[in-house]
Amino acid sequence: MTNRKHHYRIVNPVRFFIFVLITVMVLVFAAYSILNIGQAEAEAVNTYAQVSVSENESLWSIAERYNNDVNIDTREIIHEICEINDISAADVQAGDTIFVPVYQ
Repeated sequence: MTNRKHHYRIVNPVRFFIFVLITVMVLVFAAYSILNIGQAEAEAVNTYAQVSVSENESLWSIAERYNNDVNIDTREIIHEICEINDISAADVQAGDTIFVPVYQ
């Protein structure tokens, strides 16, 4: 018995590159599908509440009042409130009307 090594050669480099590219794309897609990577978390915003800010009220207290039953960090809710209303947390004053996401 002799141990012969087989030497393979790439006859068509373009075809080989396309094969490798498609194989990698299929593997990445399969990994994303199987592991559910890239899917949004189960925190769906069903509605938005229009809130008039009262005296001595902050975005923190508003976010907690409208979303106290969900397991979402209050800082994330405040960030979303700021994005929705195109404001910063320091800009909120009594009498302002803002939209607040209500998670259910």
